[in-house]
Amino acid sequence: MTMINKEPERHEIEELLPWHAAGTLSRRDADRVEQALAGDRELARRYKLVRQELEETIHLNETLGVPSARAVEKLFAAIEAEEAGAPRRRRRRISRTPPRQKPELRGGGRDFRARELPGYEAQKH
Repeated sequence: MTMINKEPERHEIEELLPWHAAGTLSRRDADRVEQALAGDRELARRYKLVRQELEETIHLNETLGVPSARAVEKLFAAIEAEEAGAPRRRRRRISRTPPRQKPELRGGGRDFRARELPGYEAQKH
């Protein structure tokens, strides 16, 4: 097997290894990674390490279990206390109709700032 000669391409492929291990790459990128792995022993070794790390992370997360009921209650109490102390944000009403334009923004296609330009009054009809 030979190493990839193009160092920037090799670096790009190496950055894709965690996503390839997780199975989240597009078909095109997955094919590129597979082709690179087949031709580069060092890259294949690094990919094996990435897969091992992913497996260990999954195993660790699965052994953590769920938080205790006390921890959940404490979390929700802290959230409620924070919300009670924070000022309420006004909810904006969402309308399906577009807002009406302010009269000063109307202008038959003219820039609304045009009135600030010298000679604007002379241009008005």
